[in-house]
Amino acid sequence: MYERPIYFLFGNTHRSMPDILQVNSGQVNREMNQSVPSPSTPPPPPAPYSHGVRCYPAHLVVFLLGELERRGVPARLALAGSGIGTEEIRVASTRFSVLQMQAVLRNAIAYAPSISLQVGTCFNASACGIFGFALLSSPSRIALLQTVLKYNRLIDPLTTMRYAGSGGWAKWEFEPNLACAPTDPLYQFIIELKMSCFKSMTRDLYGEGFEFNSIRLRFSAPPHACDYMELFNCDIFFEQERNEIVFNEIQTVKQRPEADAITHAMLLELCEQSLQKMTRNATAAGAVQTILLGCAGAFPNIDEIAQELAVNARTLRRRLEAEGTTYSEILSRHRMQLALSYLKTSGLSNNEIAARLGYSDATNFRRAFVSWAGAPPSHYRPSKND
Repeated sequence: MYERPIYFLFGNTHRSMPDILQVNSGQVNREMNQSVPSPSTPPPPPAPYSHGVRCYPAHLVVFLLGELERRGVPARLALAGSGIGTEEIRVASTRFSVLQMQAVLRNAIAYAPSISLQVGTCFNASACGIFGFALLSSPSRIALLQTVLKYNRLIDPLTTMRYAGSGGWAKWEFEPNLACAPTDPLYQFIIELKMSCFKSMTRDLYGEGFEFNSIRLRFSAPPHACDYMELFNCDIFFEQERNEIVFNEIQTVKQRPEADAITHAMLLELCEQSLQKMTRNATAAGAVQTILLGCAGAFPNIDEIAQELAVNARTLRRRLEAEGTTYSEILSRHRMQLALSYLKTSGLSNNEIAARLGYSDATNFRRAFVSWAGAPPSHYRPSKND
């Protein structure tokens, strides 16, 4: 059997795709001719869930800790700054917030930046709870697509997904919610995590023979690029316009023994209940944090935040006060988390970090950091040099 060579291309290079294979099957033709979500219509934006509310299953944190432990990184270092106790991860019912997951992700990047691909492969349908079983029981390809687009956020607050399939080719686009620059290590880590998770899930749905046709990524090839070749077995292109996975839709048109319309409908009801509960937990603080996570460089003031949220600044202040916080506290926490990331993953000096975070000088930055972290910046540098 001919095996497609795996190679890396840089820049905005495009490869033409072969016409889809013709299959003499009435069922296949009916499936392929069904309408799918319009590529020009993006999925609805996620609700501004509070990034501080513990509402997400523990799987990601547990999988990260397991992989880090195999590499000699103890749990106390993996959980540093997250507010997660080592005993909590042993309780199946524990839920974590986006902020807590982000802290653990940053720690993983600092100690073992290449583990994202391995961690993603730990995810399968059963690890995704009712969402995963809703996917498995989907009675048709269209029902499965709709389930993914609407309910993926139940288990994944890290990425936004968009389906853009056409001409017999499925195209899934991914963009991180917690980082906006492809040069940010967190951006790359999240995309790698999602790609490997997506591969694991599609294998659950369509069998071990399922393969991607190509992967396009916005960032440059990382040092562990060879791991991509082993895991994905497809053409991989870096420095592209978007993060995209492409595969032949003919692979998705098959009878699955788990498919059942009645079970699927029951699971969708549970998914909807979970989504509504998550929406009810949305807070003003979470909405503010969502905006800050997408900011690069200068941070907006509260008036600009309020305008983004379509409320006046007085109303926003009142809502934050009712939640026991202020915009100043949220911004300070966000700055410190960014500082922790810079200290662990870059060679920036304290003066450079201070400038990036909007502090007047390194002294003020150091004072604010010690007040928040309980230790000077030098304590968190891998080289231990301030």
